[in-house]
Amino acid sequence: MSIHSHGPHQPHEPDEARPAASADQSGGAQVPTDSAGQAWEGRDLKPNPFSGDTGLADAALMEALTQVAQAPLDPAAHQQVLTALSGARLYAPIVPMVLDQEVGENGLMADNSSEMAMVRLQAEDGRECTPGFSGIPPLTAWHSDARPVPIESERLVLGAIEAESQLVVLDPGAESSFLLRRPAMFAFVQSQPWTPSWADAEVAQRLGAIAESFPWLARIGVSPGSNRVHLGGPELGITLGVEPEVPTEEVRRFQEAVAGDEDLVARIDSLAIRLVEV
Repeated sequence: MSIHSHGPHQPHEPDEARPAASADQSGGAQVPTDSAGQAWEGRDLKPNPFSGDTGLADAALMEALTQVAQAPLDPAAHQQVLTALSGARLYAPIVPMVLDQEVGENGLMADNSSEMAMVRLQAEDGRECTPGFSGIPPLTAWHSDARPVPIESERLVLGAIEAESQLVVLDPGAESSFLLRRPAMFAFVQSQPWTPSWADAEVAQRLGAIAESFPWLARIGVSPGSNRVHLGGPELGITLGVEPEVPTEEVRRFQEAVAGDEDLVARIDSLAIRLVEV
């Protein structure tokens, strides 16, 4: 995956909480206020959800990522990652982005100003991908200059959807890496059940119904689109058992029929079709 940044984006830093005193206009007792003159009275100050954070990965999430890496073609292992991800803390990588440069007196290029930008990646198929890290060690190993910003997993995935990223990659470059694809992302933020398309009975049934409209199609099968489906490649593999010398136009009509089924489009991230003569 290649890296690019979205910005400029300045991460929010909380103002220092130093109560100030302001006298009321009647000469009465002074009322504590913040630096903007707003009264502290009645404020609902919520505790920091990440206070005491060690920066290490959630144990249940790491176990799920390890299991899916060992059994990438087990749909239950994929589902367990989403289960463990729910409520987990992740880290979003923020990197400095140069806004202005000039040549100094020594003839070298110098940065005049820079801001912090949210990192986005480009997947092997060209789509934008949002990275998230289970802990600080895999983040700093991936990019030594990246600043780790703690974030709830739901917020990171929802932010990726709002930024029109169709993929979220957990721990890119690490042994624990896992690709969260578009259907899984939407199911996750909506707290809905999810099954990989290659193990989804509804997907197989709808593809079988479409196949009935093509007399030259003798058999149809579904499988993971890649042996490393948890990391990349097509999500779904479709094998078509066909008669010899099927016209290309007929195969294209089948592809268009699949693309025209809204339920299939919602359930399938990407696919690859293979023809086998029968």
